[in-house]
Amino acid sequence: MIWAPGIDDGYVPQGVTWSGGALYLSGYRSTDPKIDRGPCRIFKVDPENGNTLAQFDLPEDCGHVGGLAYVGKGILIASDTRRLYRIDAAAAFAPGNSSNAVTATVGLHGEVKGSFVDFDGSAVFVGSFERDAAKAKGHFLPLSIFDTHNGKTVNETAAIRSIPLPPEAQGAAFDKGGNLWITASSSRFGLLYRLDSKTGHVATSYEMVIGIEDIAFDDDGRLWSVSEAGSLRWQRWSKTFPVLFGVDLSKLKENRQPAAAHGRAQAVLRLPARAGERHVGLHDRAKR
Repeated sequence: MIWAPGIDDGYVPQGVTWSGGALYLSGYRSTDPKIDRGPCRIFKVDPENGNTLAQFDLPEDCGHVGGLAYVGKGILIASDTRRLYRIDAAAAFAPGNSSNAVTATVGLHGEVKGSFVDFDGSAVFVGSFERDAAKAKGHFLPLSIFDTHNGKTVNETAAIRSIPLPPEAQGAAFDKGGNLWITASSSRFGLLYRLDSKTGHVATSYEMVIGIEDIAFDDDGRLWSVSEAGSLRWQRWSKTFPVLFGVDLSKLKENRQPAAAHGRAQAVLRLPARAGERHVGLHDRAKR
């Protein structure tokens, strides 16, 4: 486990992605439960020792950077609820002036929300956090949208297709087999779903820590995630888990209860004592 960078400075951890042997974590700064927006920052993290290698502040119009995705060729995509940012990672995390690191922005409107984002190898997948299951959707947008609609706004008519999502979805990642993994959470529950990426049908689900957010696969197929439980904004929640953590999916126990049965007991994972400490046995702890 890795203590989430920025959490002691008021950042609420949100988006996670992986590239070139490094983890990337996004967050927005807020310590007030009533304020869900603030300055947005991306941290580049060494997964072996938990050290923050570099950081990048997004433009001032970003307020809730809920998702991160790596799309290849050194490009990151960051999602705010109503905006996508294309980022040149080398420029963003190099020493000195990074003002030119954001190379394109696309506004989101209508049913298309950027609560989180991922990349399936050809299309940008954006999903919405909705408590109403009827409104929870994920939209597949062409990657070329950053060139064709830079500085413009798109809605669902720009999508290649869409699929239904579980309610209260928080993050997404595609595995090497093309399966779509989705997290869902609140202060009371945490779930990890495996979906059919074509239909959105839920194949299975697993219990996770409360407040689980975005997810990403590393080069070895291990799933990484983060929880916002334990952030200063949510310090009154019943449990705290302010860490980046890895999960060995082969050791997860399938949830036999209905996926909608939120609020059951959560798995207990031992926290690192301080920032940068990594729990060697953490992957076994993902099993309930």
